[in-house]
Amino acid sequence: MENDVLDALEDLGYTGPLSDLDALAEAVEEGPTSVTFTQLVEWLVQHIADLTGVEERVHAITCPDDASSFLLEVSGFLREYGCVYPDLTEGPVSDRLSTPHKCLQLLDFLTCELQAVRMIAKKKPTMLHPAGTQGPVATVSESEVAGYMKRMLMGLGFPRPPDNITIFTLFSKLEAKIKELMGQYPGQISKPLLKARLSDKQWDSIMEINEAMSQEYRIRREMLLKRLDVTIHSFKWSDKAKRNEAKINDVYDPIQKALQSKTSIGVPDILAAREDLTHIQKTSSGESRKECNINKVLIGRVPDRGGRAWELEPPPPEMPSFMKRDNAPSGHRPHGGSGYSGNSRGGGGRGGG
Repeated sequence: MENDVLDALEDLGYTGPLSDLDALAEAVEEGPTSVTFTQLVEWLVQHIADLTGVEERVHAITCPDDASSFLLEVSGFLREYGCVYPDLTEGPVSDRLSTPHKCLQLLDFLTCELQAVRMIAKKKPTMLHPAGTQGPVATVSESEVAGYMKRMLMGLGFPRPPDNITIFTLFSKLEAKIKELMGQYPGQISKPLLKARLSDKQWDSIMEINEAMSQEYRIRREMLLKRLDVTIHSFKWSDKAKRNEAKINDVYDPIQKALQSKTSIGVPDILAAREDLTHIQKTSSGESRKECNINKVLIGRVPDRGGRAWELEPPPPEMPSFMKRDNAPSGHRPHGGSGYSGNSRGGGGRGGG
């Protein structure tokens, strides 16, 4: 794969320090801690972003300690751009470029995408630059995380951050601003539920636990959704429901499509959890029942459907009741009794005659 990456880099016009096979192999071996490897990734991402308008950017590291920030930036870019390799987009962020094979896979993906984008820009530039627009435009929709970040920055009064800002610098400024606001308005937010600082290994374990629990809850939700579908389907069996099946579908289908089996709870919710989360009312308590909309629905009078056992006639007996037999007349014995022993053919019953 190294030779394929080198050929692609040569076609793309790359003349950096990793144009040599040995240098590329050494940089890939070091991975995110290699300055030259991160510079090559930055070069590829920059050219792709310039043509497609992707907002997420990747910046090369200056020392191995910046590897975590580089991995976060790469993860954000691949998520927004739509990477097809699950090894590079799923699982713990620290493991996504942990092997030389994964690093080469990233370079192969970026070089192929840059080649494809350049061909599109050459042959069909309107796909990248629609009529009436100036400069590159985004060809993919804004990611959910990018949308949250934009709204948070606007809410805190931040200007648009420069393109060369790092993730660490941006979050440091956000943290300082939030602490300043919390000092001005004390008591608005309770203390965090998680007070300990976890290590990278502990966060990896939390990611694995969250993934396992998400899978478990996904299966449970799928089962509940299937039960709901079966229940609604059984209601359609009646003659009245068959005549109104279209109306039932118009009401039920939009609700059913809005119900997702995948949970939205993740690791960020652990960081956002506050101490008041431990004070939760039980759903069976009186206060909760008063606030629940379901308990506010009153059912009117319904027809009496019976069903009271004490008002029903007892069923007829399946067998006649037991009756004691009358005494048999004298000289008569039931079949099989000892009275027939005298007429037995055994012994010399007939020889005595």
